[in-house]
Amino acid sequence: MRSKSDTNGDTASLKKRKREPKDDSAQSQQKKHRRKTKQKADAVNGEGVDQTNHTNDTSLQTINGHSGLSGVPSQSQWKVQPPMGGRMLNIDPIFSPDEKFLIITYNTSIQVFSTESSLPIRRIPIPLTETDDENATTPAHIVATSLSMTSKEYIWVACSDGRIWNINWRLGSGSDTPFTINSHSLVDMSVSVIEIGNSKIDVLLVLQKTVPTSAHITAYTRESLLEGKGKGLLLHSFDEGPQVLRFAAGGRLILTAAKTALHIGNLKTNKITSLDTLRYEFHSFDLPDIISCLDVRATWKDKKLTRADVVVGCARGAIYLYNDILSGLSDRSLQPRKLHWHRRAVHSVKWSKDGNYLISGGAETVLVLWQIDAGRTETLPHLSATIENITVSPRGSSYAIHLDDNSTMVLSTAEMKPTMFVSGIQSLVLEETPSKESLVRRVWRSADEISAPVVATSNPRNPSQMFLCVGNGQQATQGSGTTVSAPLVQVFDFSSFQGVAKHAIARTNATEANITRDGVPIMEPTATSLSFSQDGKWLASVDEWQPPERDTSPFLTGSKTTADAARQRREIYLKFWEVHEDNSLELVTRVNEAHHTDFPQAIFDVASDPISSRFATIGNDGVVRFWSTQYRMRDGLAVKGHDGEPLRSWHCSRAVTLPVREKQEDTIEETRKVFHSGAVAYSEDGSILFTAYRVSTEGLVVAIDTQTGTIRDVISGIIRGEVRSIQSMGSCLILLSEDIAVYDTVSDELLYSYKLKDTSLAAKRLTQLAVNHQSRTFALAAPIPNPRQDKLKKGARSELTVFSLEDQEPQLVQSFPHLIISVLATPGSSGFVVVDSAAQIWAVTDTVEQPLILRSMDDLSMDDTVETQPAKDALVLQEEELSDEEMEDADQMEVDDDNHAAVVAQQHVVQTFNVAPAFAFAPVEGSFSQLAAMWCTQPTYSE
Repeated sequence: MRSKSDTNGDTASLKKRKREPKDDSAQSQQKKHRRKTKQKADAVNGEGVDQTNHTNDTSLQTINGHSGLSGVPSQSQWKVQPPMGGRMLNIDPIFSPDEKFLIITYNTSIQVFSTESSLPIRRIPIPLTETDDENATTPAHIVATSLSMTSKEYIWVACSDGRIWNINWRLGSGSDTPFTINSHSLVDMSVSVIEIGNSKIDVLLVLQKTVPTSAHITAYTRESLLEGKGKGLLLHSFDEGPQVLRFAAGGRLILTAAKTALHIGNLKTNKITSLDTLRYEFHSFDLPDIISCLDVRATWKDKKLTRADVVVGCARGAIYLYNDILSGLSDRSLQPRKLHWHRRAVHSVKWSKDGNYLISGGAETVLVLWQIDAGRTETLPHLSATIENITVSPRGSSYAIHLDDNSTMVLSTAEMKPTMFVSGIQSLVLEETPSKESLVRRVWRSADEISAPVVATSNPRNPSQMFLCVGNGQQATQGSGTTVSAPLVQVFDFSSFQGVAKHAIARTNATEANITRDGVPIMEPTATSLSFSQDGKWLASVDEWQPPERDTSPFLTGSKTTADAARQRREIYLKFWEVHEDNSLELVTRVNEAHHTDFPQAIFDVASDPISSRFATIGNDGVVRFWSTQYRMRDGLAVKGHDGEPLRSWHCSRAVTLPVREKQEDTIEETRKVFHSGAVAYSEDGSILFTAYRVSTEGLVVAIDTQTGTIRDVISGIIRGEVRSIQSMGSCLILLSEDIAVYDTVSDELLYSYKLKDTSLAAKRLTQLAVNHQSRTFALAAPIPNPRQDKLKKGARSELTVFSLEDQEPQLVQSFPHLIISVLATPGSSGFVVVDSAAQIWAVTDTVEQPLILRSMDDLSMDDTVETQPAKDALVLQEEELSDEEMEDADQMEVDDDNHAAVVAQQHVVQTFNVAPAFAFAPVEGSFSQLAAMWCTQPTYSE
């Protein structure tokens, strides 16, 4: 079945190219690039062709209850499964009242996790793209989530476009029926319980911008929301830019921050008969710095509010503590206590349950505990990323810490050790709300666009895991300008849908200040390539680092520019890692300047031999190098490791200089020229290495014999512009440049080609190709052209097109609501895995059956009502007491070899459950099989 496209076969990102055969001078007698003409199957069957013109811009439609996709025909066998994962927002996690569950707000959903096992319980999609506002200039996004004070199984979720949901997090209901208020610039929301009449009800305070420099605080109840738009009660207005809103002390206090001003509202109504009778008296005062976060602790006596202590975190690292702020406001004697440990913005600060401690965190990756009375601090250093949010559990026994690397952990307050950990995809995401670091003007700016795809691959030995190149958190990854740091490899497990490990494959500065004396971030290297060997035992990686041009002025000589000086001092490393059974990586060989001329040259691509442990690389020096292993020798003997096995190292076994065709001479000559781009791919039998590259204004494809290194063939005329990728499938080559072309090497025919509509530099970088050899299909991900955007910023979208070698018409044309930053073939399946700029993972398959590696949470064996009591122990062994007679009978029993009771050591059982952390626990079926094997094994008797 074919998907939505116009009558010419065009899509939103592709235009079908009508290519004529090209006469190629001296080679025209040897090769004819012919366009393969083929009758359509529907014409052969006598079916009519739809002549209706379809527009390239498709409207959003809902699929399986999830919105944001367009272009999928209902009759197509290709299916796009609902997304999973997402980016955790900078919103405080919510503990359930019994502390058994943790509710985390993602950019596209609400997800519930078990605090005991770290396993996901439920994912509740929030249909953000389903909006009635056609004039919205920015995408709608979630701004706040609060637990209902009257019904603990419900949460309130607020969206920036004025939609508010009341969702049952236990059952997952309520996300399809939002309330709507008259606001399109909602900033924050807070919920408290107030007694109105004779009943206690939830009152929602909404902070919304009216103009960029003014704001309103409006109160709503469920009844007023049901009445429609504009039925709230306006409580307060001010003329500063709004930032934070807190509704505390049983509805008696309102606190809101507006840059350096703190507004505090005190309830003045004694008897509240309706929402309209709610009245507050507001006071405001200025702080020495911009407010980034705040928290309030109320003290009660005889059901009366006697004291309120407020703590405020600021953008330059200071924390201001206001004791008994209500008394200070009445007699105008506010004297805050200043605490200062953080170097940069305080991202979150909270009171402990007993009020003896303050807990704060920020970009230093250190959790700071302040002992208020003693005036001392305790720290928990070396967390994995910037601390964004802190939540104290209802009983005060745990802290929920949301980190900038898309992870959340729960720490025990007694031991300060993690009891729960949840980790998602840690790729770069363009967030809708700016970081708190941007409250202060810096000498650098964060990245506002996605300029390169995320390097990702899968391990052939463990197809359920994906390896991605990521950075030390969102802010560390962004760096400065368009520069991106990605020195880590994250191992993401599809079965548990969790990140299970991170490995540093390049130099990192995770525990350093990471800021120069001029206030500029110190950039870390970026991993540009990953490739596994065919057996999954070896991993080849490439990482690059280049000093910023501002630091190269001492090296300027003659006519050399700062760009030249920076390029000459670039560090490029080719590394070979041994992959162990537990997915740990051991560096075996590091090659400095694997491709070089007078200075280090970039490595364009790395390819793995499909039949042996061998790699090939192509570099900017115009040379293809083959890499293979050899034994480490010392004094003529092989060096052995601790396990007695010979140690290996990697070396360049062959180098092939690529030919360049001079236009003034119709011959092929080997010359030294600047190569602009290149890619390599092995044939399926490993006998030929296909190399595509562009030098000067011409692109060539060279076929190299992998055994002898001789050049078997040179193909020209099928590459336009920069080479992005080349893949081999059967007798065909799939080449991605400014075109996507399919070329048959046996018949020397150009089967078909499509031209990318958007050929800007940003679009070229994000255009990606993936090949699935099992289904004989390939997928192309390309940004959808947007004439209003010259960069791929927030709001940009991508299109995924799936082709088959046998048919030049697309099998699937699917637009996604976000940019596609990575696409790869599904291991062991006929589909593809797509990672988008919202940190979501999509499964694309050619059958109705969903791949096992991306099972939906609805299909997991989870409790639907979240009511069952979790088991106290993973394994309980019960022994019954036997009487003396039974013991004597048992002693007289003879051992039967065919029917025995296996004796299993306790440590063997424990090892079965300790093979991985709790958040990456193996499937139940696998654990059961291992336990059954222990008790079913025949015993061994000694003579």
